[in-house]
Amino acid sequence: MRNWHQREAEIADLAQRQLFFVGGAPRSGTTWVQHLLDAHPDICCRGEGHFLQFLATPLGNVMEWRRAELQAKNTKLFKETSGYPLPAPDDFEFLVGSAILLAFSQQCAGVPYAAVGEKTPENAFYFPNLKRIFPGAKFIGVARDPRDTLTSAWHLVHKSGPGEDETVAKSAFIRRSVAAVGDFLRKMLDVRDRYPNDATIVTYEDLQRAPAPVLAETFRFLGVTGAPDIIARCVAQAGFAAMSGGRAAGVERSGSFFRKGIAGDWITALTPEMNEFVLHDLGWMFPHFGWQR
Repeated sequence: MRNWHQREAEIADLAQRQLFFVGGAPRSGTTWVQHLLDAHPDICCRGEGHFLQFLATPLGNVMEWRRAELQAKNTKLFKETSGYPLPAPDDFEFLVGSAILLAFSQQCAGVPYAAVGEKTPENAFYFPNLKRIFPGAKFIGVARDPRDTLTSAWHLVHKSGPGEDETVAKSAFIRRSVAAVGDFLRKMLDVRDRYPNDATIVTYEDLQRAPAPVLAETFRFLGVTGAPDIIARCVAQAGFAAMSGGRAAGVERSGSFFRKGIAGDWITALTPEMNEFVLHDLGWMFPHFGWQR
């Protein structure tokens, strides 16, 4: 094991850089955004660290358990003395922050990137907590027309059964999943409203239509150069053809993580009734992102 003080110094230095987190509904383009950012020479962005699911939640449970056990012993066995000090309320988030910085240090592998971040879709639900841990952190939400998000998710996860009515199964999937997609979008809008200088949202559609200005603004947001040659390289390295093994956007490969790579595919996949169901629940937010009903 390396010297503890050396590792502490490494993550303390890392904490002074521009940290950021990317989140959004699964199948909304978060992986694409992650690779676009990671292609910049001054940015290190990996995915998926699952800091909430596999770190914050279990560590929080462990800390609560330890606190309860110490309290019980202090009350029952050591009531004549002071017992052992209980963990402070903010100890949990300090430990989570230290573990995240350690993960960031590992992903940087000694390279002094100016901006260091990570993409996990569920980060969107943990943005406020991360803001408490890292007050200088920035947050990038990724939004996509929920009809395309649901269509993409359906094609990725659904496995047809014998004699299945696909329309019925798809309709049930849409009805089960639309609320979760809405929760992601609401969380991102809320964080952007609460931290207007430190939170931004990019849309899948804007990135497809005009990636250069979107990336230029995102790089400015993160404090790194948005030189045209760098943007062009990022777009090329993270383009659909590069990510899918050579397929052009629109050429579908069922079951692939990079299935089709276009906007508006929901028109070929959803019935009018499915479309109306999504619009009934989430149509109010379409103006926020410039989506056409």
